[in-house]
Amino acid sequence: EHHEQRMQEMLAAMSGQHTAAEMMPVLFKRALDVHQTFFAIVEAIAHMNHGWKKGQLHRTQNEQGVYLFSVRK
Repeated sequence: EHHEQRMQEMLAAMSGQHTAAEMMPVLFKRALDVHQTFFAIVEAIAHMNHGWKKGQLHRTQNEQGVYLFSVRK
């Protein structure tokens, strides 16, 4: 339930294309130390990939190979 709530918050906050790192402040509203940031980016990537696999997000790659996600309409 917690993860689904975070997923809905992330989807609502997305307009245009975003990286997982750009969505971290949506998922984690408090200041994070280096250790917490590592786990936060992994969780943000997992949320983005989960949304992509479920068909909620569209995924592309930019010229630098960075994955960009947008809400599938």
